[in-house]
Amino acid sequence: MKWGKDGNGSDYIEWAQTEGGYKRAWIKHLEKSDEKDWAGTQRYLLVVRCNDPGKPGGNPADFPIFYTEQESSDRQILLNFVNSVNSITGCLPSGD
Repeated sequence: MKWGKDGNGSDYIEWAQTEGGYKRAWIKHLEKSDEKDWAGTQRYLLVVRCNDPGKPGGNPADFPIFYTEQESSDRQILLNFVNSVNSITGCLPSGD
C-alpha cells in the first residue's frame, strides 16, 4: 500500500489487487452549498481503478461518510476501507 496526496491536497491510498491491477481510494470534502452533496454528509470516500500505479482511470464510485472528522480521520477511514475490502475479497495488498 502506498500513501500520497493528490492534486487537491487530499490523502489517498493506492494498492495492487493483482499484478497490474491497482486501486486508489481518497476522501473528498464538499462545501455545504455544493449541489453534488447528495447524501448531505460533506465527506465522501471515492474509489477508482488505476491503469498503472499513480494513474487513476475511469469513474470513481462514491460512498457518503456519516462519521465526523473528530470520530474518524480521513486516513483511518481509508485504511479501514482497504483492509475490509481486501479481507472480503481475499486480496493481499502490496505497494507495487
